[in-house]
Amino acid sequence: MDMILTGGTVLTMDPQGRRAEAVAVRDGKIAAVGFATEIAAMAGPSTRVVSLNGRTLTPGFIDPHNHFSMTTFEPVSVDCRMPPLDGIQGVVDAIAAAATGAPPGQWIWGLGFDPSSWGEKRRITRWELDEAAPDNPVCIMDFSYHATYTNSAALKLAGIDRNTPDPYRGMIVRDDHGEPEGTLWERAMNPVHRMTMRAHIAQYGEDAVADLVHRNAMRHLSNGITSVGDALVMPESAAMYRLADARGKLPIVMHQMRGGDHFYDAPEKASKGGFPDDNVSDRLRGGIMKIFMDPVYPDYAKIKHYHDGHTEQVGVRNYDQDEADSLVLDAHSRGLQVAIHCIGEWAIDQGLNAFERALKEHPASDPRFRIEHLTFPSRAQIKRAASMGIIVSQQPTFLHTIGDLLKDVVTDMGIDAPLLPLRTMLDEGVTLAAGSDFPCSPLSPILGLGTMVARSMQGDGHTIDAEEAVSPMEALRMYTMGSAYAMFRDGEVGSIEVGKRADMVVLSHDPTAVTPEFIKDIRVQQTYVDGKLLYEGI
Repeated sequence: MDMILTGGTVLTMDPQGRRAEAVAVRDGKIAAVGFATEIAAMAGPSTRVVSLNGRTLTPGFIDPHNHFSMTTFEPVSVDCRMPPLDGIQGVVDAIAAAATGAPPGQWIWGLGFDPSSWGEKRRITRWELDEAAPDNPVCIMDFSYHATYTNSAALKLAGIDRNTPDPYRGMIVRDDHGEPEGTLWERAMNPVHRMTMRAHIAQYGEDAVADLVHRNAMRHLSNGITSVGDALVMPESAAMYRLADARGKLPIVMHQMRGGDHFYDAPEKASKGGFPDDNVSDRLRGGIMKIFMDPVYPDYAKIKHYHDGHTEQVGVRNYDQDEADSLVLDAHSRGLQVAIHCIGEWAIDQGLNAFERALKEHPASDPRFRIEHLTFPSRAQIKRAASMGIIVSQQPTFLHTIGDLLKDVVTDMGIDAPLLPLRTMLDEGVTLAAGSDFPCSPLSPILGLGTMVARSMQGDGHTIDAEEAVSPMEALRMYTMGSAYAMFRDGEVGSIEVGKRADMVVLSHDPTAVTPEFIKDIRVQQTYVDGKLLYEGI
C-alpha cells in the first residue's frame, strides 16, 4: 500500500453517503475505505501514513464552470477591482503606473472592473484611458467578462471608429455625439479581447505561459479544486493548455468547453465537430460545446410577469429558436455534450426547447445536456428541466456577492420561483452541479458550500430566501459527484470509493458538524491528485 490516511472523518460521498475513518491508496487509486483498524492492517514497510488528526477528508472539489484561461494572466495584469482601488481615478492611476514601465505598443490588460461597485456607478471612458496610457493599447475586462473598456489605441487596432456599425449581437457604446466611448459589449469586444490574449502569449513566451497556467492551477489546488471545466475555450486558450500540458505544468484535469474563434462567436465550428483533437491527454480533455443563449449587456433574455397574468419577453437573446436548435442538434448528433448559458427565463425556454428538439430528432440514452447558471427560472421550467434530465450547473457564490441585485430582478420580473432555488430543484429531482464562474464570482468551493447552507450575503450576513437552503451533505454532493457527473467523470472521481482516483481534500473541520455560519471559514489544508500531495496549507 502506498499511503494510508487515518484518524479523522472521511465523507465518502458515495451513493449511500457513508462515512469512514481511513482510506488506503495504491498507484494513485483508492484501494480501500473503512475503519481505522482494518485499514491500518494493510500498511507495509514503505507505506506512508498520514494522520488526519481529527480533520475531515472529502473528494476533490470539481468546478465545472470556470474561466481558468482568462485568469491565467492575472499575475501580469492590472487589478482593476473597486475596492481595493479607490474609484475610477484609482483605476486610471493603476493603468498609468503599468504604462510607465511598458514599452510603447505593448498591450496593458486590466481585470475585474465593475462600474456598479463604486459610488460613481459609471463606465471608465477611452479618453481617461488615453491619458493614462497614451502610447499603449489598453483592454480592461468587466467583472462579468461580457464587456471590455478600451482606449483609442485599442479601438484603432480593432478597426473601430464612429463609422463602424455594431456587430451582430454586440454593441459599441457611444457618447451623445456618436463617438465610441471605449466600452464594447458582448460580440463587439471580440477583436480587442482576442488581440490582448495573443499579445500576452507572444510577449511572455511559451515557457512563461506554461508557468502561468501552472501557477493558476496551484491556486485552484489551494482551494481544493482538482478538476476544472473552462467555460469558453478559444484557440488561444487551447494553445495555452497544450503548452502547459506538454511541459508537465497541468496538474489538474482541464475540460475544454469549445465556442467560436472569438469569445462570443457562434460555436458553428464546434457544433460541426471542428475540434476532434481536444482530447489531448489524461489531463487535457474536450468533447463539449458551449453556447451563450443570452447576454449580460444590455440585458438578459427575461420574461416579465404582470399581475393580470399577461407576460412580456424583454431583454436580448443571442439566437432565435431555429438558430439555437440547429447548433444544438448539429453538436448532439456528433456525440458532443452541449452546455447552454441561460440567465433569463426567456433564454431558459429557448435552451430547453433546443434540447427537447435534439432528443426528439436524435434520441440518446445519456446526453447529459447542461444549462449553465439558470439564474431566473420559473417553477414550471424547473419541473421541465427535471423531467428532461437536464443538469443544472450553478454558481452559488453569486448569491453571496450580488444576491440583493439578483433578488431585485426576481421581484421586478414577477418570477414565481425564489432566487437560487436549490431546495426546490433538489425536491423536483434536478441534477445539480456547483462551480464558481471565476473570476465573475469567487473561486472558493468552501464559500459556495457556506452560501448554499446559510443563504447569507456578504457584509451584514443577511439571508435571502432561507427556505431554499440545503444540507451540508447536499451542498458537498453538488461540488463533488454532481459536478463529476456533469463532466462525464463520475466513474473516476467525485467520491471516495475503491477503484476511483485518489483526488482528495483535507479540511480543517467537518462541514456537516459545524454551524452553517462557520462553514465559509473552514480551511483547505491539503489537496491530493492521484494520491500525490500537491498542496499543503496551514
